[in-house]
Amino acid sequence: MDIQIDGDHITVAELKTIDKNGLKETIDVNTALISPSLIRKIKSSNINPYVNLSGAYYREDYEYKPSFSLYLSKSSGLSKAEPLVVSWCSGNHTTFMVDQGFLSAFKLSPRLLDSEILWDDLKEPEYDVVKVKPLSEYDFPTHSEAYVKVNKDYLETYLAFRKKVAVQVFTIKRDIVIDEEISTLLKNKKYFIEEFKQFEIKLSRFDHKEDIARLEINGFKILLENIVNNQEEEETVTGHYWKGIDGLVTEWRARQEMPFEYVYVSDKVLAVYETDEDYEVHPLSGSVSYRNQWAVTHCDRVGKNAIKIEIKKLYEGNRYTVIDYWNKFSIHPSEIIEGENIAEKAERLTRKFFLFGRIFTGLFNHLFELNYSAKDLIGLDEEHIEYTGWSEFPEFNAIAQHVDLKSFSKEQFISRCKKIYILLGEHLQEKPLRKIANMLEFPISITKEFRSIKLLELIIAYLKIADESGLHPVNNKETIVERVLEIKNFNALLEFSALNNIRQLDAHKTNDSKTRLHKALTDLGIQPNAISNNYADAIWQVYDSIDEMFVDLNMFLSSAYNLK
Repeated sequence: MDIQIDGDHITVAELKTIDKNGLKETIDVNTALISPSLIRKIKSSNINPYVNLSGAYYREDYEYKPSFSLYLSKSSGLSKAEPLVVSWCSGNHTTFMVDQGFLSAFKLSPRLLDSEILWDDLKEPEYDVVKVKPLSEYDFPTHSEAYVKVNKDYLETYLAFRKKVAVQVFTIKRDIVIDEEISTLLKNKKYFIEEFKQFEIKLSRFDHKEDIARLEINGFKILLENIVNNQEEEETVTGHYWKGIDGLVTEWRARQEMPFEYVYVSDKVLAVYETDEDYEVHPLSGSVSYRNQWAVTHCDRVGKNAIKIEIKKLYEGNRYTVIDYWNKFSIHPSEIIEGENIAEKAERLTRKFFLFGRIFTGLFNHLFELNYSAKDLIGLDEEHIEYTGWSEFPEFNAIAQHVDLKSFSKEQFISRCKKIYILLGEHLQEKPLRKIANMLEFPISITKEFRSIKLLELIIAYLKIADESGLHPVNNKETIVERVLEIKNFNALLEFSALNNIRQLDAHKTNDSKTRLHKALTDLGIQPNAISNNYADAIWQVYDSIDEMFVDLNMFLSSAYNLK
């Protein structure tokens, strides 16, 4: 049986019945993942593409443990081989689904069509990585078509991750006309069986059909065999081509001939590392390390989208596979987009938040002889963070993750707004803000329902009234409080409130979600109609708007020292 290849895809599972000149042929295919050393132990006569699964039933002492396996031989490792595609039968329906381990390895997302499920790699983006037609219906003697097709490059990568080979196992059952040759093979016998290295054929007669026989072929084939055969040859590749660098860069050339030369990669290279806790990403430089095994260092973020790497240092301490991965994101210096990268924006915004904590607590320590530290207000120890390094600051890392300038979805935008709010909003400490509000003599009947942001808005409004009116903030509390409570809408923290409204959209989806999003975007200085299904520019503006809010707030609080 030939391996079915559809463009960039390879069929790893299939069930269908086709008509050949009025005779039926049923094809049943699946794929097992096994250790390379076991290939020689596969027995074609044992092959069965049917997926065995553990059954669930009730018994008081029974614990159901779901499992799926393929039988390739009685040898250990083959009697319960791992299927790449799981399946199950219910009535006359057979259902196919690619194993969740493959889907989760690449974090694929489903897209539903009428009779097909397509799985996309949105982080690349790469679409149609897996194509699944999941349901085959049996109407004697015909199985309707079901299949799973996988992008060859992704399958190759998955096999490398798993250190496995993919073995396609198949059963073909075909009705054939009994000719002279077939008649000779079946002479005086009901069956004829012969086994070869990778397949077994079986001929049998029908009791009710004199001129028709059943041909059954059971066999296996190594998928991507050319890749397996050429593995040693591929491993001898010793260099890379980098955009902007002439010629092949080998390890020797990089270390001996290229001191202080640089290559550039897209910061999209960071995506796979940012979501895996095993890696340590330094967003301000773009460097990455993996435990104590390897590190891509001597990096600098350049422009909005690039990482600059000293090529000699890259080749000095890293294995080929690491360099190969980074090489895939190579860009020419002309592709660098001018501007501030997202990590710089995140650092600038975070430092404004630290400064706000120092100025705010300093002001109220000054007015009421308190002894608050910035950490008491913002819940973050700036001195400790500076000492241990920003790479150990998880809330900062979350908002410093790269932004794909060409493809940043609304869902990613809302998620990033939530992360910004976690750093700024959720760290605001309610207790000191409530104590200050009480000292300013706001009625507890009003403030008892307020959380951190509302309390902060109230206090800022108090200071603004004192500044605008010339009333003393300590000696004229009652009058200032009355005037504050007359205000219907506070706007000193308008951008903060907008950020809060956006992060709530995920949890509270309502009919007016679109209206609420547009209102929040407008409050942040973003034109909703300017967004064309790409929120990269919008998230850039969110950082800038919140940053400017803190600039104005810090300047005002600094000037408020003169109120006493």
